[in-house]
Amino acid sequence: MSEPINYRPIAEVQNFTEFPAHVKVNNQPYYIVEAPLKDGEEQTYNLISAICPHAGGLVRPHLNELICPLHYWCFDKATGESTNIPGEQLDCYPLVIEDGKFMARML
Repeated sequence: MSEPINYRPIAEVQNFTEFPAHVKVNNQPYYIVEAPLKDGEEQTYNLISAICPHAGGLVRPHLNELICPLHYWCFDKATGESTNIPGEQLDCYPLVIEDGKFMARML
């Protein structure tokens, strides 16, 4: 038998009107971002780590990317996949909305 999936509240949806939106989870920095939109489906969201996997710098939003100011590693702001270093990415978790809250699998 499989174990139930446990989700935890991250933030109230009503508190955010622009994305990426900076939040802290377990005292660690993340961004709530709009996931890539699929035809005919409602907008979904991801939770992406704000910590660069290269040298631990804090990535910052710039246009359609999240960029680490230490060495300019760049990441797609919707998926966390690197746009200039093949095979690298920021930790990314899908979010669900339940009772007006962004919910993430237990991190």
